[in-house]
Amino acid sequence: MEDSCEKDVVHLQPFIHQVGGHSSMLCLDEATVCKPLVPRELDFYRTLPEPVRRFAPAFHGVVQVRLLQEEGGYVTLAATPPRCYRPRASAPSGRKVRLRRSGSIEVNGSIARLFREDQEEEAPAALNPWVFKCHRKHLQELVSSASAGHTSEFILLENLTWKFSFPCILDLKMGTRQYGDAASLSKKQSKMYKVVNTTSGKLGVRIGGMQVYQVTTKQFLCRNKFYGRSLSVSGFQQAIKQFFHNGLCSRYDVIPPLIRRLEELIVVLGHQDTIRFYTTSLLLLYEGAVDTTNFDFSVDSYAHLKDDFKSACSSLKTTVGKDFPSGQSDIFDALGAKSSSVENMNVVDRFSNELSHSEDLYKSRCCHHRRRSSSASCDDASANMSSSFDSSPLQTPRPSEPLVDVRIIDFAHSTHKALDDPVVYSGPDRGFLFGLENMITILKNIERDHG
Repeated sequence: MEDSCEKDVVHLQPFIHQVGGHSSMLCLDEATVCKPLVPRELDFYRTLPEPVRRFAPAFHGVVQVRLLQEEGGYVTLAATPPRCYRPRASAPSGRKVRLRRSGSIEVNGSIARLFREDQEEEAPAALNPWVFKCHRKHLQELVSSASAGHTSEFILLENLTWKFSFPCILDLKMGTRQYGDAASLSKKQSKMYKVVNTTSGKLGVRIGGMQVYQVTTKQFLCRNKFYGRSLSVSGFQQAIKQFFHNGLCSRYDVIPPLIRRLEELIVVLGHQDTIRFYTTSLLLLYEGAVDTTNFDFSVDSYAHLKDDFKSACSSLKTTVGKDFPSGQSDIFDALGAKSSSVENMNVVDRFSNELSHSEDLYKSRCCHHRRRSSSASCDDASANMSSSFDSSPLQTPRPSEPLVDVRIIDFAHSTHKALDDPVVYSGPDRGFLFGLENMITILKNIERDHG
C-alpha cells in the first residue's frame, strides 16, 4: 500500500444500510464500503471462481484505516486509499455521524430518521439499528488496541445498495451447516443448535436481517437476526411476504426477476465442484421507491379523500334509506330516482370518481420502481480502479421490470480447492442449494397465490 498525501485521506462514515453480520461496515464513498480484513476472506475474494464472481460484491483491494483521537472523547476513522483508487461517486460529505471512544454514535440532528426496528416501541433512527450494535463493539476493540500510528486493514468492496434510492434488503443465512472447518467444538455445537432450532434445519435458510421501505411512513421497517431465529416455517413464509409489502400494497412485481436471478445462481453453483459457503449470507435487494412522475397523489390525501367520500355517502343514507356500495355505478343504482339532492349527488359523483381513479393509479404505480439514470448496468459503475480489480455487474432489469439484485456475502469461513485447505470437498454445496431451492419455491408460491 503506497502512501498518499494527507489531503487524500477520507474520513469514513458508518454504512447506514447494514442489516446483519458482525463486521463494522464503513463508507469510503457512495459506491464503496470498507470491511475489516479477515485474511481468509481476502484470499477467498482473490481466488473466487469466475462463474461465481458476478454473484459476489466486486472486490477493490485493501485500504489502511487509522483511528484518530479528537477532543471531547471523539474519534475519527480515516482511510488512506491506494493511489490507483478512483472514487466511484462522491465521498461522504460533512460530519454527519460522530463516533465516541466509548463506542457510542452521535447523529447530526438534521439527518432524517429513516429506520425503525419496532413501529410501536422504538424511536426512529438515522441508521439501521443493527449498525449501532456492530459499531459499538468494533469501536471499543479499536480504541483498546489503538496506539500511536496504528493502522488497521480493511478490504474494499462494492456497496450493493448505492444504485437504489430506498434499498429493501433481505439478509438470508444460507445452508444447513453454519460453521467453518477451523471452528472449535463449542462453536460447532452452538451453531448446530441454532440450525436445529430454526428454519435453517428445515429449509436451509433463515432470516439474518431485513429492511423494507414503507411508503406510508417514509421509513424502513427493520428486523434483525434474533427475529429470524424466532420464526417457524410458517412464520418465515409470512416474513418473506412482509418483505414485499410497502405498507400500502405488495410489490409482487419484483418477485419474477428475483426468481430468475436465484435460478441463475442455482445453475452456477450446481456446477461448482469443491466450493462450500459456510456461514455466508445471501442478499436479496429491490428498489423500495415507487414512480411518482406526474403523480401528485399522496397516501395522506388518499386517506382524507376516502374519509370525505364516506362522509358524503353517510349524509345521503337518510335520503335513500340504505347504505351505499363503494363503486360509482352501484351508488347511482342505489340512488336511482329517489335522490332529491342534486348537490349531494354531485358530491358522491366527484368523490367516487377521484377515489376510484386515485386508488387504481396509486396501486398500479406501486408495481413500478423509480428508475434512476444510473441504473442501466453496473458494468459502468464497476469500472476497474486498476486492471487487477474485478467487476461485478448488477442485474440489469428487462424493460418495464424493477431493479433487483441477488448477491452472496461474508466469506470468512468459505472454502474451495484453490485455497489449499486441509479438507477439500467434492461436488456442489448441497446445503446452500437446499436453501436456494426452498427460497425459490416460497417465492413462486407467493407469485402464484397473489401475483
